[in-house]
Amino acid sequence: MFMTLKRNDGLSLIELIAVLAMSTILILISAVGVSVFYKRYKITSDFIALQTEAMNCLQTIRNGYGFNRGEEFYGVANAKELEIIGTVWGVGTGVRITPPSSKPQQRSDWVSFYLEDGVIRMDYMYNGIGLNSPKYIFPAREDRDKIQVTRFVVSDGNSQGDILSLDTFQPKDLPILLRVELDARVVIRKGVRPAPDEYKTISYSTYMVKK
Repeated sequence: MFMTLKRNDGLSLIELIAVLAMSTILILISAVGVSVFYKRYKITSDFIALQTEAMNCLQTIRNGYGFNRGEEFYGVANAKELEIIGTVWGVGTGVRITPPSSKPQQRSDWVSFYLEDGVIRMDYMYNGIGLNSPKYIFPAREDRDKIQVTRFVVSDGNSQGDILSLDTFQPKDLPILLRVELDARVVIRKGVRPAPDEYKTISYSTYMVKK
């Protein structure tokens, strides 16, 4: 008695179609998963960047912007005098800092930080030489399309003598303690008109003292 052996070389057309269909489904599921992960990662990354840049901005105002390759800093902490600018009812939109002058050419130096068009900018005069155009402090110029400062308020943090004795005030009642409030937001999802864009926001409040 003889047995007939059949050879099964390769796949049938039905089997091939089934494999292709399953592969396509797996690829689509993977693509959706990667897309969701990327969106969540980007939202988290942009929000962390917003917080980091805002804190760096406040640190720059407090500790100073570095001149002469970072050897000299003009900021609130080492100011000779502070002046709140853009003031309405005791609350301003910026601060002008007069640094101590160690050189004759620095006697007219100053630096100011202020809010304009959703950006905290800086003007200055260093060694008697001014800036041609305001410098972007926060957000950076390349981030303006996604990050916006919605509120930047500077006020006298000790106007009533609640923290420091009023006897310590400078002539003309120039403040030595500033309260700085900063609100900002970052776009996490672009809205399709008429729906608005979606944002994540931060709100910081801190005190800065002139030593």
